[in-house]
Amino acid sequence: MLGSDYPVEKIEVAGSYEDIGYALGRWYKAHDVLSRRFTKDEQARAREMLDFYQDLHWSIIPQLRGIYAAYGLNLDDLSHGIPIWDEEGIRFLLPGLVEKHSCSVVFTRPDSSTDGHARLARNHDWPTPISDALLVFTHPEDGFPTVVMTRSTPGFSASDGMNSRGLAFGLASVRNPGYSPPSGPALPANAAYRLVLEHSATVDEAIDMLRSFQISFINPDSEETISHILLADRNGNSAVVEFLPDGIVVSRADTPYQVMTNNHWAGPADQFSCERYQLAVEKLEENEGKEDLEMIMDVMSAVQGSTQWTIVYDLDDLSLVLSLPSSGSQVHFYFSLADFILRMETR
Repeated sequence: MLGSDYPVEKIEVAGSYEDIGYALGRWYKAHDVLSRRFTKDEQARAREMLDFYQDLHWSIIPQLRGIYAAYGLNLDDLSHGIPIWDEEGIRFLLPGLVEKHSCSVVFTRPDSSTDGHARLARNHDWPTPISDALLVFTHPEDGFPTVVMTRSTPGFSASDGMNSRGLAFGLASVRNPGYSPPSGPALPANAAYRLVLEHSATVDEAIDMLRSFQISFINPDSEETISHILLADRNGNSAVVEFLPDGIVVSRADTPYQVMTNNHWAGPADQFSCERYQLAVEKLEENEGKEDLEMIMDVMSAVQGSTQWTIVYDLDDLSLVLSLPSSGSQVHFYFSLADFILRMETR
């Protein structure tokens, strides 16, 4: 049993993408995310975005339809909508808005662990307390079951996550080295990351999928900050994916681990100048071949800043451990994507 003071909400839903959208829409509505009437200009922009999403990936529209249905709205009728903030104008509500993060991500390969399990861990650092952290478990009919850790803001901006095939990712903010979003409609980056989890089984598949998207970054705090991600799978593959002036650039490592902080691996590569990066690598090398959950937690504790949560995904048994250091105690909470899948498939 989790205490009543447990600060992370959890959503579980299985079914069609429309079912998932409907469940998320009910949550939005219950938390005062309001719909409103669109102006004619906004309707035109909304129609452009809807056409773009229709062509982009088949799973987006049913989920949007479900979200709008929870509000008693018809996605095809663009007189009303559920807007999200954007300096450029109106966009549809989608899972995945990028917010400013300052984080550390660590991946250890299976051949370096004591139990042969690959693990991805992430610290979510934020300068002020976060009271709306949220775990979202989904089991779509036509995609891989996933769990993501996020904040319960409009858009459910997934910060890290794992799917049923043992593919995981963690993101961190990074200074924009000159990446220019494509002209015209583009998919917000975090929405792309969620699609990757739902429809990719390996790091290489995920990279191919990201390359197929037109991706933009929405960050109300700073136009100069975007995100990069560390992708990893249970086979021991990993890669840092960054958005540079020439497009998507992939960086891999030949070490038993790969670490990513708020510094670039490629382009203006400066990861070695980050103290958190150096400390994580030092501790990983000290324990090479002896990595386990306790050791990974120790590494993440060593590189904490204003950490709101630490999460460790086990890509083999599909479990996850959540720690809340900002609460003043090192209490761990244990969850299982595998158990969620079993419950949803035997209900």
